[in-house]
Amino acid sequence: MAIERVKNDGGNWPPSIAELCLRLKPSMADFGLTDPEVAFKEACSHAGNVHGHAWSHQAVREAGAATGFWDLSHVASDIERSRLRKIFLAEYEAICNRVMAGGNVSNVALLESDDMKSAIERAEAAANEESERRMRDFWASRGEEPPKTPREALDRMKGMLDEGGAA
Repeated sequence: MAIERVKNDGGNWPPSIAELCLRLKPSMADFGLTDPEVAFKEACSHAGNVHGHAWSHQAVREAGAATGFWDLSHVASDIERSRLRKIFLAEYEAICNRVMAGGNVSNVALLESDDMKSAIERAEAAANEESERRMRDFWASRGEEPPKTPREALDRMKGMLDEGGAA
């Protein structure tokens, strides 16, 4: 296969060992995998018709699913498109590497890092963490363990109000 590539590309004959090694490395095309940029465009274009579209490769569909088809079909800004592109390409690369190593295409999403999140998502996460911290501090100041469920929290706060205490 590598020799055929060198012949077809019109490279030096005979090829150097380095060139032959480079040609021996399997390419995405050898596995029927679409170019990453083309795959991203396909995922964006057909995110609203996931089941009706004949995907160029199952890896494109899986990377789109891991990224979020709803998000891909509702991109509102260039910044959001860039963020989703970064996530999609990371997912697609992981899937392609798995396929090229002999593994199966599966819908296992990568862990998302903070730099892949939008400013709103980071702000929501920070607000949730702050809220949790304040709740723990409140119950600790009363010498009590934090409630285990929202229902327990409501019942305990109602009890404090019924007793005339400050919640």
